[in-house]
Amino acid sequence: MTIHRLLYRSDMDLAGTAAGIRQQIVEIVRISEARNAADGLTGALLHTRGVFIQVLEGPMPAVEATFERICCDLRHRRVELIELVEAEGRVFGEWSMGRISADQRIERLVSRLPAGEDQVPEAASAHATIQLMRTLMVSGPAQAASSEQLPGTLRGPGG
Repeated sequence: MTIHRLLYRSDMDLAGTAAGIRQQIVEIVRISEARNAADGLTGALLHTRGVFIQVLEGPMPAVEATFERICCDLRHRRVELIELVEAEGRVFGEWSMGRISADQRIERLVSRLPAGEDQVPEAASAHATIQLMRTLMVSGPAQAASSEQLPGTLRGPGG
């Protein structure tokens, strides 16, 4: 089976208190884990400073259907496809949906990612972003945890 990888960024459109927004993100990840597992998708979601950056991997029909749902989801604004490629293998194969809450170092890097229609990211930037997300999933304050975990921790293998 051919695996495709999609990378996008969007502006979060979540309302409420900081705690309420964190809970909304936990719920998004929980639902995504179940859906992705059923659809044969893997990936990771990084959220920081009002931005989502997500990688989806899997068969093209499932990747396309999921991205279409995301584009129609009113919790996302300015959804920007950064890259869609045929992949040699999965980078996030252990996670149906990994969750990364960025710290200040990562927030500075994310703020440098292209935003706006006039900027076209190079493949090297997409690759670097994906590798950074993978590194954070594996070596951050990593511990497998449930969807109710506190922000700032990473979700381990299996979701």
